[in-house]
Formats: sequence, C-alpha cells, structure tokens
Amino acid sequence: MRTTVLIATDVFGNTPAIASLSRQLNTPCLIVSPFEEGFQVQTEQQAYQAFLASGGVAAYAKKIRTIVEEQTQLQHVIGFSVGASAWWMESASRASQLRTATLFYGSRIRNYLDLQSHGSTHFVFAQHEAAFQVDQVVKNLQQRGHQAEIAVACKHGFMNPYSSGFSLKTQTHYLEILSKKISRSVSMSTRASDIIAHKLVA
Repeated sequence: MRTTVLIATDVFGNTPAIASLSRQLNTPCLIVSPFEEGFQVQTEQQAYQAFLASGGVAAYAKKIRTIVEEQTQLQHVIGFSVGASAWWMESASRASQLRTATLFYGSRIRNYLDLQSHGSTHFVFAQHEAAFQVDQVVKNLQQRGHQAEIAVACKHGFMNPYSSGFSLKTQTHYLEILSKKISRSVSMSTRASDIIAHKLVA
C-alpha cells in the first residue's frame, strides 16, 4: 500500500502519540517532525525552545516543502500547530496531487489567509488562543470557501496528550473524523484501481 498520508507534527516532534495516530488511520503514513529522529524533550517549554533553535516555522516549512516535492504520491495532510502553519505557508499551493488537508490550531495561518490549496482544507482552531482572535480568522477562511471551525472550550494543543491544552474528548472526536476521511479515500482509490485493472485484463 502506498504512503499517501503526511503527518506534520507540532513542537514535540514524533512522539508515541503520533505513532498511535498513524496506527489508527490504518494506512501507511509519512511523519515529518521539525527535528532529527530520536529527539525527545520533557516539557512543552523545552520543546518550544528547541523548535526555535532549529530554525522555527520558516525552516520547518522548507523541510516539509522539500518532502512534498519528493513524495508526489501524498494525497492527505494532517498538521498540528507549527506543522499546520508550516504546511500552509509553503506547500498547500504547490501540492497539486493533494485531496485533503486537516490543519489543527496553526497559529501562523492567520498571516497567510490569501493562500490557496489544491485540495479541500479543513481548519480546526482552539477557541482559546492568546495571540489572536479566533473568530475573525475562522470567518475569514470561511469567506474564502474553506471549511473552518472552532473547537469550543478548547485550548491550543487539544489533540496532543503531551500539551497542557490536551482534551481527550475533543481528540477522540477529531480522530474519528480523520479515520473516516482517510479510510473513505483509501476505499475509493482501491475501487478505482480495481476498475482499471479489470479493464486492462478485459
């Protein structure tokens, strides 16, 4: 089975929680982190400082873009926090093969609202963000034709068990949505491949 899903992590990098998400999706995933393999931190503050030291969101965005240009079979993107922002900044308008992107609480997206994506993009923001007015960003994205929503009563990091903003209830809700979205797409691709193969044999 081809790897068609890219997961862009937050500042914690490739954690056991990300590995668990990949297993739940039940399809091969390419996990991209701001850091080298084996990176580990103990606290959120340490993770953020390490992220800044690695070059911040600009360096991360270039790293993701390079991978996307090499992995032309990727069709779905899931991004968290800086991973969501980095994807949107550099790759959303370039990945012509993209079908869907689901971007969770990418704070820097607010500075790049005019960008376009080749695939359907679903933005999910936490209701409580210290740096900006979430309502205005969501409204702006909706006016541009995107699917954008607010995770009510949630803080930044609600999808990550290692974050102080983690919400198990909200994480479970969106993991179910992601699983259905990806499995439906995989099923459609499999049926299409079967039809093509049948025509070639016939």
